[in-house]
Amino acid sequence: MHHGELLREVSGDDALVYHLQRDHEQAPLDATDRAMLAFAVRLNARPADIREADVDALRDAGFDDRAVLDIVLLVAMFNFMNRLASGLGLAADAHSVRERERAEARLTGDAHIGREEPRAEGHPPPPDLQGDA
Repeated sequence: MHHGELLREVSGDDALVYHLQRDHEQAPLDATDRAMLAFAVRLNARPADIREADVDALRDAGFDDRAVLDIVLLVAMFNFMNRLASGLGLAADAHSVRERERAEARLTGDAHIGREEPRAEGHPPPPDLQGDA
């Protein structure tokens, strides 16, 4: 199960998952979560630009030093895992892609999202997609 699927299952909130996957600034979050995500995005995109002021902003938002360490470790771990998977040529499994697309279709009302199933060469589409035009 991928992170978006887990959050969707735990929260039951398709809109939250949709916004977090596409534009976290539009997600319905409180100021504390916004501060954490702003830091995480900055650390992910421009790690060399992180300064003590960035860490202070987390503290001002209510995070203690242990929580700041947890945030940094999580960003680092996800970067490591993503680069490991990319470096090995691994891709998201078809089920995860299909579930994400179905959630997007529910939110946007676009019935065409998720209709084309990515699959390995020589493998037929899964039964729920066979016969769709």
